[in-house]
Amino acid sequence: MTIIPQRLFLEITTECNLRCKLCKSWEQKDPSNKLNLADKLIFLKEFIMWLDKSNESYKNLLSVILTGGEPFLYPDQVFEIAKICGDNVINCYVISNGSLIAHKLDEILNSGLNALTLSIDSHLSKARDYLRGEPGLFNNLLTVIRELKSKKDENSYPIKICVQSILGDWNVNSLPTQIKFFKDLGLEGMMFQPIQYPFGLLIPENWHKKYDKFPHSEEEIQNVINYLLKLKHQDGFIMNSKEEIELWRYYFKDPEYISDTFNPCRAFEQNLIVDVCGNVKFCFSRDIEPKNKIGNITTTSIDDIWNGKTASQEKAEMRSCIRACGIMACHIDTNLREK
Repeated sequence: MTIIPQRLFLEITTECNLRCKLCKSWEQKDPSNKLNLADKLIFLKEFIMWLDKSNESYKNLLSVILTGGEPFLYPDQVFEIAKICGDNVINCYVISNGSLIAHKLDEILNSGLNALTLSIDSHLSKARDYLRGEPGLFNNLLTVIRELKSKKDENSYPIKICVQSILGDWNVNSLPTQIKFFKDLGLEGMMFQPIQYPFGLLIPENWHKKYDKFPHSEEEIQNVINYLLKLKHQDGFIMNSKEEIELWRYYFKDPEYISDTFNPCRAFEQNLIVDVCGNVKFCFSRDIEPKNKIGNITTTSIDDIWNGKTASQEKAEMRSCIRACGIMACHIDTNLREK
């Protein structure tokens, strides 16, 4: 049976409407040669046809994840892609800061999305608003979440509403309270990601030693990891796998490199990442020049993108990569986490 991607990431936009401290997407503008919606839909349909011929079990393996920037700057793209996924019984998720969805709740619930993941890094309004760069944002988002949850429960919509939170110095001491807060809101799950250097900036060597938001207390980190593992055994609210959480012990000691004796990176056999211009890569943290080196979905066949000579060379190089990179989910089986 042919190995296929387990995650297809489609970048809706590079732009964002917030000014987050942990990201620089708000400084970016989509290039003039970005894909239009029609190009993305053509690719998605061709991709599904390719999967159908390659692996009859693909519907149980694949997740389509819509990313940004902020995807709901272009809600029509989110909903059109979600509809195709729904019509083909493929899991489709979107990750959003939640600031633009207040008037889209009914469309979200009826879209065919399997999950809406809201990026919220604290349960404290002051901390969350500071990190996102917009006063009052958190309280407005809570109102939206409660309304969305009410509509969902009233009509038994199957979509999951989840939270993704970065682990940093602002929440390592308050994680039990943070988790309880979102659990009490009635959300279906919560996942965490170790803090990285701000997205969009060149990563300097030993960045974590000078980065004030990186937690430096090994005792605090170990306590957090032990607590999350304990919760993981109790119920399914924590969505990260125990394998992923265990890897954080090594990441927080050295967030730049991880020994391949622990868990080698599997991004090259699990991820297919399509940027806003249609260029493809397998790893978020690996810069490829030229950007269309592996291929572009408008000019390169899907089989060449995944199995071609350039793709195979890139995968071979990635097999020896020991960068920790913070995307720890790439070091474990995606099905442990996302289904």
